[in-house]
Amino acid sequence: MAAFDPHQYLNSFTNFENTLHKLKGKDFNLGRVVELLDLLGRPDKDLKIIHVAGTKGKGSTCVFLSYILAAAGFRVGLYTSPHLHRINERIRVLDKQSVERREDFAGMITEEQLAQAVGALRGHVAAMINRGSFLTYFEALTAAALYFFSQQDLDWVILETGLGGRLDATNAVDAMVAVITPISLDHTHILGKTLELITIEKAGIIKSSRQRAVIAPQDEKVMALLLNRCREFGIPPIVVDTVRCQDLEISLKGEHQRVNASTAVHVVELLRHWGCKVPDEAIAEGLKRARWPGRFEVLQKKPVVIVDSAHNAASARVLAKTVADGYSGRTVTLVLGVSLDKDIQGMARELKAMAARVILTKADHPRAHAFRHDEAEELFEGKEWSVTQTVHEALDLALSKARDNDVIVVAGSVFVIAETRNRILVG
Repeated sequence: MAAFDPHQYLNSFTNFENTLHKLKGKDFNLGRVVELLDLLGRPDKDLKIIHVAGTKGKGSTCVFLSYILAAAGFRVGLYTSPHLHRINERIRVLDKQSVERREDFAGMITEEQLAQAVGALRGHVAAMINRGSFLTYFEALTAAALYFFSQQDLDWVILETGLGGRLDATNAVDAMVAVITPISLDHTHILGKTLELITIEKAGIIKSSRQRAVIAPQDEKVMALLLNRCREFGIPPIVVDTVRCQDLEISLKGEHQRVNASTAVHVVELLRHWGCKVPDEAIAEGLKRARWPGRFEVLQKKPVVIVDSAHNAASARVLAKTVADGYSGRTVTLVLGVSLDKDIQGMARELKAMAARVILTKADHPRAHAFRHDEAEELFEGKEWSVTQTVHEALDLALSKARDNDVIVVAGSVFVIAETRNRILVG
């Protein structure tokens, strides 16, 4: 009998990540993952969970927090999405040794462990299907991650929401701490057309008087809604003061990462208040050693090649400022590839001024947007621009035009970032 292939099994489920541009809010339902977790015996019930939602910086905040706690000697489960290269990246267990190894995705689940965790679902999923139910790829993976974490003798589990918050599969758990990173417009066709509607969805992870909530700096209207949500449950919110990390070395580049680092430190201060022993040295070490590939990551020096998964207008604005701060006066080539559901005009508006030339491209993914020549002319009028059909073609063109002192910035979807990392780092 052939060995069980967890990847093939997971790929048998409906994968909303490939069709997000076609989905509506009604497609999401917590009931399915709750049913599966019940059938598994609620593997999450004894886990101490910190749940993170937001538009910008939620992955970075999760990584900073997990590295700090691991540096303090705790065993930490970390669940993030999407992955860059392998699904194993999404499910990790960090401890002091893995932090010290300086690997891109330290502590990620092994193939054998993934097969065991996903395999534990099979009988229960079959029973659900026989009753006329179904599961999505992300719901099944989330249940498998929680099952895996329940077997690992962990001190803390940090969950990053996949999309939104209220109806995201990760919200089937009861978290001790709900963390909201900066909220901006994204996935508007699913979460709502306004910041207020999107905030209501993300605030859905704040849902119990037993929780505490940590809230990063926000737009004034967003903050008011989040504070009101806390009041509904009698939760005294902790609002992040970004001055907290000003004197500490942070591994990830950009002022926005100081916001994410400060948010993580505020969560740590809350845990300290509960008696969790995290020395100042562990905070400093965690912030210094945290690795999160694809977030203003420098892949080579001559010419400089930077990848950044900026995928909406707000993150594009931050990217442009980070490039300006670090590479002032140098010629910048922008390689941009985006998914179909993104605010392409907003991103182009924020990135246009930074680039001397623009190369528009398309990842090898079902959600990738194929740029037209007339669209390129409209978005980047007055710039030298090109349209390519593959990321490899775009990189060949960018590298052929760049001098040693120039900067190539590859931005947009994680799929473009992944292909670029494979090309530059692997060859």
